Amino acid sequence: MAETGKKWVFGIGLYLIVKSVLNLLLGFSASNLIMLIVSVVALVLMLSRVPYINYIVAVFLAIMFLMHVGNNISNFGSQWLYLLEGLLDVGAAAVLVFEKNVKAYFGK
Repeated sequence: MAETGKKWVFGIGLYLIVKSVLNLLLGFSASNLIMLIVSVVALVLMLSRVPYINYIVAVFLAIMFLMHVGNNISNFGSQWLYLLEGLLDVGAAAVLVFEKNVKAYFGK
């Protein structure tokens, strides 16, 4: 179970990094560069099994979704890709909190 949980964690961490790189390529900014650094740190901390890091990353993803969902829905025609990104963020957050193998990986 823990091995499957590690694969989930690695996949979510990789998703965060790829998402940050794509956002950086689509529009270079200091905030996108910071998000890339945060994503790499999050992956390292999750793979190191830092206590509660799965919950911290999940809350971060949920907050990012809530901050942008209104704008993404109101401008759906031009923002559909970002709405999809937000839904993936919510899915990743749910996996980090509720998936039994991820819980086993973190020893909960």
